[in-house]
Amino acid sequence: MAVNNVRTLERRRVLRILVVDSSLDDVRQIRKLLRRNGEFLTQAARTPLEAETLLDKGSIDVALVEYALWADASSQLVRHFRERHRDVAVVLLTSGTNERETLPALKLGAHDFLSKQHLDDGSQLEARILGAFDESRTIRRRDTMVRWLEREARTDHLTGLHNRHAFDAHLREICERSRAEQTAVTLIMVDLAGTRTVNEAHGHDVGDAMIRRAAAGISRCVRGVDFAARVGGDDFGIILQDADLELGKLISRRIVHEIERLNGDEWAGEIPVTVSFGVASGIGCDAHDLFTAADQQLSDHKSFRPVLAMLAEREEPNGPSVA
Repeated sequence: MAVNNVRTLERRRVLRILVVDSSLDDVRQIRKLLRRNGEFLTQAARTPLEAETLLDKGSIDVALVEYALWADASSQLVRHFRERHRDVAVVLLTSGTNERETLPALKLGAHDFLSKQHLDDGSQLEARILGAFDESRTIRRRDTMVRWLEREARTDHLTGLHNRHAFDAHLREICERSRAEQTAVTLIMVDLAGTRTVNEAHGHDVGDAMIRRAAAGISRCVRGVDFAARVGGDDFGIILQDADLELGKLISRRIVHEIERLNGDEWAGEIPVTVSFGVASGIGCDAHDLFTAADQQLSDHKSFRPVLAMLAEREEPNGPSVA
C-alpha cells in the first residue's frame, strides 16, 4: 500500500511524452487520447532526425516509437537512445499483437509494446505509458545502487582512495594490457613512516589522521589517469599506465615536495608526514613481479625522512627496471 501511495505521488507531475510515428492519423489519435488526462504533455516527430532533435532539446519521460524505427540494432534512433537518452522509457507501437515478434526489439532496450489496434483504448495506452515509466525508474535506481555498491567495494573508507582489492585487479589488468600492446607500466610504492609509534603514543585516531593526510598529499600529485590506492595499513600504491621509470621518479619527487610543503603550511602543528618510495617499471611484466620489485625497492629506501634522491636506475635480470 505504501509503495502504491509513493507511485501515485510520483505521477502527479506531468509526464512528457514523445510520439515518433510516420502516421499522422496515429499521432492525432494518441494526442487526442492523452489530452483527456492532464498528466501528459505530448510532442510528436515523424522521422528519427526530428525525434533526436526533440530529445536533445528537452527532457522526455516516455517515447512512443513506431516499431519499424526500432526493429534493427543498427537503427539510428536506437543508437541515439542508447548513447544519450538511456533514462527515457520506450513503448513500441506495433501493427500486430504477437508478442514473440516484438522480443528482438524489446531486447534492444524498449520497455513495452502496444498494438495500434488498441489505440482507441485510452486506458490501455495510459497503463502502458505509466508501466514503462515505472520500469525505467526501477531499472535506473537498481543500476545506481549496483554502481554504488561496486564503488563501495573498491574504496578504502579511511582515505577515499581505492582499496587493496581494486589495486590488485587494476594492476593485473594494466600489466596484461602492457603485455598485449608492448607499452610501459610503472608502479610506485609509498610507505608512511612512524605510524606505529604515533598509534602507541597518541592513539589510533591520530595515526589515522596521518594516513588520511598522506593520502591527500598523494592525491594532489598524481595525474587523472593514474590509479592510487591504500594497499596496507600505512602503505600506498600508485599505478602509472603508459609511463616509464623517469615519470615514476618524477611523480615520486613531486609527492615528496608537496608533503614537505604541506607539513610546513596546512599541516603545521600536526605530526609531520614522512614517506619513502619504491619505484619499478617494465613492459609486459607480470603483476606479481612488478609489485615485488617495487616493494623490494621500498624496503631498501625506508627511512624516517623523505627520500629526495632516488637511487640510480638499474635493470633486474629478466624483470622490471627499478629505482
